[in-house]
Order: sequence, then C-alpha cells, then structure tokens
Amino acid sequence: MKKWLLCGATLLMLSPTAAYAQQAENTSPIQPVVANSTGTTWEQFTKELVKQINNFETDIKITYTGPMGDFKKEIMDAFEKAKKQAVYASGHMESTTISADSLGNVTYKIKYLTNQTQEAAVQKKIGQVLKNIIKPSMNEFDKVKAINDYIVSNTSYGTKTKASPHSAYALLFEGQAVCQGYALTAQTMLEQTGIETKYVVGFVNGNEAHAWNLVKVDGKWYHLDTTWNDPLPNRIGAASYDYFLVTDEQLNKDHSWIQADYPAATSTKYSFLHNVHFAYQLNNTVYFSNTADNDKLYKLDMASGKKTKVLDKRALYITGMNQHLYYSDYSNSGYLTKLDLKTLKAEVLVKQQVTNLKIHDNYLIYNIQAKEHKLKLSQ
Repeated sequence: MKKWLLCGATLLMLSPTAAYAQQAENTSPIQPVVANSTGTTWEQFTKELVKQINNFETDIKITYTGPMGDFKKEIMDAFEKAKKQAVYASGHMESTTISADSLGNVTYKIKYLTNQTQEAAVQKKIGQVLKNIIKPSMNEFDKVKAINDYIVSNTSYGTKTKASPHSAYALLFEGQAVCQGYALTAQTMLEQTGIETKYVVGFVNGNEAHAWNLVKVDGKWYHLDTTWNDPLPNRIGAASYDYFLVTDEQLNKDHSWIQADYPAATSTKYSFLHNVHFAYQLNNTVYFSNTADNDKLYKLDMASGKKTKVLDKRALYITGMNQHLYYSDYSNSGYLTKLDLKTLKAEVLVKQQVTNLKIHDNYLIYNIQAKEHKLKLSQ
C-alpha cells in the first residue's frame, strides 16, 4: 500500500477565491458528522467533504471506492470544489494537510481560525440578530441594508481581540475584526436571509490584501464592502454607504480584483446612496450628513432617490427618536442640538462639543471629551 502527502501547511487567510455561496449552507448550528465516510463517485466524495468542512471538522477521513483514475488530481479537485461551496467555513481555514493511500483512504487535516464551539455560538448569535433586524415585509434591498447597518454600527476595525481578528466570531463577540471578519460575517448573514452572495478577495491601496462581498439584488450584482462602510478611526453610529451596492467602475477606483472570476456589477440603481453618512432613517426618509456638501444636513427619499437639504448646518453623529433629530452641530462649535422635523426648529441642548450620539432605553447617550453622558428623553 502506497501513501502520499499531497500538500501541507497551506496558508488560506483570505480564501476561497471566486467562491460561490449557496443559500443552503451554514443555516444551522454545528452538527456532528460520521468520522469515517465513503464515496463511490467524486460527486458523493465532494458532497461529504463539503458537509464536514461546514461543520469545522479538523480531521476529515473519507474513503473513495470508485474508479481510481487520476486519484491525486481528483483529491485536490474535490477539495477546491468543496471550498467553493463551503464558502464561510473555508474562509476560516488557516492551513490544510492532505494525505492519501493507494486504497482510496483520504485524510484532510484542517486548522481553522475558530473551533466548533465558537462557530455554534456564531450561528446562534446571527440567528438572534436576524430575528431582530429582518422583517417579513422587507425586500432584498432592505435586507442587505439592514445587515450592512448592523455590522457597521456595532463593530470597529481592529486586531486587539482574543479570537482571531480574521474571524466572524471576533467581530460578533468582541466587536472588532479586520476585513476578512467583516466579509465572512456579512456572507453568512446574507446567505441566511436568502440573498445570493459571493465572497471576493482582492487588493486595496495597491497591494494590501482585502475581502468584501458581491450581492445579488433584484437580479443585479453589486459590490458591498462593509469594512470600508465603517469609518476609520471608528465613529459610533457612523454608518456610511459609499461602498454599498456599487458598480465595478465605482469600486475599481480604489479596489482591484480578478474581474473575470466574478459576475459583472454594472447597475447604478443605488448610486444615490453615495455621500450618505451618519444616517438616521424615519419611515421612508433618511436624514444624513452629506459629505458632498461639507457635511450639511440632508434628507433622502428612499422611494425616489431624491436628496434635499434640510438645514444649512453641518450635522454629524445624527440619531433620532419619533419626530426629532439629535446631532452635533459643527456649524455651532459641535453643540448638541435637537431638531423638530415638523417645524424645523432647532434647540441647543448642551453647549459643549459632543460626539458619538446614540439612543438607548429613552436616553440620549453622548460623549464630551471621551466621557459618556446621558440625557433622559420624553416620549
């Protein structure tokens, strides 16, 4: 009996390249699988391999009992095909060693960025989040926007994590990760809401490795880079849309990728969302800081895509409750300001520069020189 070591210690930090995400994958918690499985065809073999990779198995043993043919090549081809189907899990692969013998016994030893316990926690957390942010009335655009907003508003870019900062686990449980963690989190959340998506790997700033997503909305493909929609340095509540549902042409200004490996993104339907920062949505209207007009306060009609200036004031850190907006008025020393949306009457609440506004449990929370303050709001 002959034994072969086919590959070892392969670093796959941003893999898989051009990987297609199938909606059916990763929609349930990690489940145990049979340690030793068989396949009489390479299709069966690959299907079993996909299942075990999706379960983050580290020592996968499968016996191939069909015609041998070019056995070594088929083993490697099966692994590549499996990675393209098990997109989320293979994106967490750190290294792989593949060995086989002449009897058809194949072993894949895989090291992941996370373990099965962590991944079960990820799936549970994502299920809870999606239950809260996805509503039955939402269309595909609404779902993608809700996922982008959740990720950007609840996380920051960084590497100071106990878990690997390249993982979805770090992003969801430590609130911090790098682009890979952002893209993998978006990947599995989008899949589980029925959005067709691809995990894209490429470069930014010339030769810096980067990952993001392609999403299919109403039959058209668009790029979605949740990492670059999250401002750096981190600013609480500062969701932006400059890299939300954009075209190849738009993204190509500062991103590069092997475009032949991915579907073309040519639709400009959602280009009206560019320059929208610090967005607060009330029904079908988004109030935002317009970066194309010196951060002045604008509103966006989501149905028509029309933008209208609300005030000739620089408004940052925008949030709101009912018919009132709260923001830092940078046309007036950054003072905390309240705006009545019915009358457009503005009222200064705090005559100090404030940042990082958010509302929680009827309290307006804001920072003054990095110190948190609270203001009780009336219903």
